[in-house]
Amino acid sequence: MKIDTSLQIRQLDKIHRIAGIGYWIYNYNSNEMWWSNITYSILGYDKQDFTPNRQNLAKHIHPEDLEFFLISLQQMTKQAIEIEFRFFKKGELRLGKITGEVYDDSNEGLIEEVLFQDITDIKIKEYEIARAWNKALEAENLKNSFLANMSHELRTPLNSIIGFSELLESCNSDDSVNKFASTIKASGVQLLRIIEDILKVSMLESRVSKPIKRNFHLNQMLLDIKENSLELLHDSNKEHIELLLNFGLDSTNDIIKSDQIKIRSIFKNLIHNAIKFTETGSITCSYKIVKDTIHFSVTDTGVGIPSEYENQVFKRFRQVNESGKKFYGGTGLGMYISRLELELLGGKIWFVSEKNLGTTINFTIPNILTSDNQTEEDNSSGNYNWENYTVIIAEDQITNFKILEAYLQKTNINILWAKNGQEVIKACSQNPEINIVLMDINMPYTNGLDATRIIKEKRPNLTIIAQTAYALIGDKEKSLEAGCSDHLAKPIRKSDLLESMAKFLP
Repeated sequence: MKIDTSLQIRQLDKIHRIAGIGYWIYNYNSNEMWWSNITYSILGYDKQDFTPNRQNLAKHIHPEDLEFFLISLQQMTKQAIEIEFRFFKKGELRLGKITGEVYDDSNEGLIEEVLFQDITDIKIKEYEIARAWNKALEAENLKNSFLANMSHELRTPLNSIIGFSELLESCNSDDSVNKFASTIKASGVQLLRIIEDILKVSMLESRVSKPIKRNFHLNQMLLDIKENSLELLHDSNKEHIELLLNFGLDSTNDIIKSDQIKIRSIFKNLIHNAIKFTETGSITCSYKIVKDTIHFSVTDTGVGIPSEYENQVFKRFRQVNESGKKFYGGTGLGMYISRLELELLGGKIWFVSEKNLGTTINFTIPNILTSDNQTEEDNSSGNYNWENYTVIIAEDQITNFKILEAYLQKTNINILWAKNGQEVIKACSQNPEINIVLMDINMPYTNGLDATRIIKEKRPNLTIIAQTAYALIGDKEKSLEAGCSDHLAKPIRKSDLLESMAKFLP
């Protein structure tokens, strides 16, 4: 097949014109130079008005870059080069790039072939993109910092509100006081749930959240979820609704490996929704395992989801509109959060529903099987007597200290108080009888993480439990990396505190 050389040249010239890439050839023996049409255009000339040569080319190079430019051309005789430099086009400063090499032609001698491109606009765009990217990163960092501070500032007063109302509820014999305390506690928990949902959405959307997979007993997790859900049914005056569990595995073979915290959160949202929209009948949670994927479902006998709202269920702030019938409340974030958490775990979520008959929410999580038959959780419970042990509570807020002191009163443990990081470091150094530290993270002088590291250098076996209002995704990992044995997020429940301490005390 005969190749049309002239056609190839035209096509190559067209490609260069579209890409804005010039081209020159220089003969070392004759000092002759040839420029493509684009090269003339890059330097601001009409072809008929200018004679290309080395001297005229050098006149366009910025004086500060000229020596570098000429040396690079000389180096081209030994190896291919690619350089960037400043040049002038009709008095306007531009940025150029050349890529070239020299080859030995048997007839012509040394021939220099160079591609020449004006990259000014490209660099401006790259700079603008980099600048926008840096601004986006700065905004993201500011947002994360704001979320962390908001989490701390909101959780700190809620810790007092919920903690003291819980103590009033359990310790007061006056029925009216108990009723008021229960109302305060319920309102505080509701506010905490809203705050947690908003913060969680922000962290999930910014991709800060990462799954943490550990082995755990699936059946026990569902039993714990059922217990919490029964409390919710009681608080909602719906104790007549039956809550059922169908296990796909027996309790000796139910260990899976996944992010238990996120699965709990998903179930919490789904069951909370089911309770909210169910007036009579039952709610059933079940699971089955197919190969290495677990299939969960939550089925209720509630109002169902009308077909016109099917595309809104898993979107943020979207709720089924039952205006005129009943107001169910909520932020419209629960199902959206569940979808985001499942996406992190590589899972899927969907539903089947019929109006006035009920809804089944299905979700799957892949890669949950493990060959390790050891669980990584410990659900201790019971009455505790720690009269021969000493705990130091590192807490700068007196209300938070008083709550923890009240929670621990019946355990008979000896309690010390450190009001800042320096005090707890000194106390742990001077009092070998201290067995456990409840370490607040945000303290004056020395923060809890730094204090933990310092204490661990001298007493590596001392148990330190972080108790903090910083409760965003990643904060627990920071506590554990600093040397803490456990991490409790404020507001702290009495049962959670005692169970955490029981892991490390007899």
